[in-house]
Amino acid sequence: MMDLAVDITSAVNEVVEKKPEISRREAARSGMNVGRAAMGTMTTTLLLAYSGSYIALLMVFMAQGTPIDHILNYKHVSAEILDTIVGSFGLVTVAPFTAAVSGFLLTSRKKRKISFSLIL
Repeated sequence: MMDLAVDITSAVNEVVEKKPEISRREAARSGMNVGRAAMGTMTTTLLLAYSGSYIALLMVFMAQGTPIDHILNYKHVSAEILDTIVGSFGLVTVAPFTAAVSGFLLTSRKKRKISFSLIL
């Protein structure tokens, strides 16, 4: 999640630096576009990382003829499934939150610098 948040924030910062007059809404929308693109690859990586750790265990259980409902009730298997769900939920929620916050904070910082320089 932190990688995604840093990617979105740095992209919004770059957009704001190249176009200082950008509105908060446009900056947040640019962050969402970057977040949407990166979120797909991160979610796939997350799913493969978690499922890869217990796929061998699932194959052993299936070879023994263990019913699927028994497999899902094992502590290790259910913990990995829960980790996958929570991690995916975190990735999906961090993108819009980071885009909105970075769009708000980075554009307001630029406006404060501009208004402060106008006073001097």
